[in-house]
Amino acid sequence: MPFTLSIQIITSFIVGGALITFLSLLAEKTNEKIAGIIMMSPTTMVLGFFFLGIATSPEKVASIVPATLVPLGIVVFSSVIYIYVAFYYAKNIQSKIRQIIATLMTSSIIWFALTSPFAFWKFKNLFVGATGYFLLMILAHFILNRRKNINPIIKNIYNRKQILLRALFIGTIISIVVLLGKTLDPFWGGIFTMFPAATFAGLIIFHYYYEPDQLFFFMRKAPIGSLSLFLYAILVMVLFPGIGVVWGTLSAYSISLLFSILLIKIQ
Repeated sequence: MPFTLSIQIITSFIVGGALITFLSLLAEKTNEKIAGIIMMSPTTMVLGFFFLGIATSPEKVASIVPATLVPLGIVVFSSVIYIYVAFYYAKNIQSKIRQIIATLMTSSIIWFALTSPFAFWKFKNLFVGATGYFLLMILAHFILNRRKNINPIIKNIYNRKQILLRALFIGTIISIVVLLGKTLDPFWGGIFTMFPAATFAGLIIFHYYYEPDQLFFFMRKAPIGSLSLFLYAILVMVLFPGIGVVWGTLSAYSISLLFSILLIKIQ
């Protein structure tokens, strides 16, 4: 395995696992108006663009941003897919573990069917990409906010072992997706690069501890929260060619994080 790929996998495992675990714990302690915004804070996208910039060039990263915007919309919509698939299996499968496995597999297949055309057809039109993202984001927001009556959330208290296992599980999922994205042929590598690893990992954790209808609590505002991801991608496209990968990443992340905080304040 190339040294740079090893570094990327290890970094994704540690940083991705720790950060998404922190965000999921924070989301559980808040209310449904901001939980989804917290869950959509820039995480794996930051690592992906950073390492791609290191491996290629800032200009290369900027040039592919328009092609990532519709897949970003599909990532947002994947939370809708997961929740409604979870509803179906909750009625037909008794074991919670089997429900989660079946939900993840079915959601991944649906996600693949939606994403594969965009991995094959690598368009680079910014207007088309942005339009596709906003349409999917608005549709996801509408569907997630239609259902108002959910069972009350009884928030869990976790010990250190449970938190560590959560971080290891999330980090493993993210690092496996990174490995597949970098080692498979270009088509399949492109597919797995777009996989909503952070979204599905967070949903799996919530699904394990809560009922399917309670997943709305955590993801109702996720489409709005995804605006910070959209902003990060646009900032990368603008900043990377001018100030490079490192400063571009720091600047884009700082601005998008402030934007997430602004969304929370507004909510």
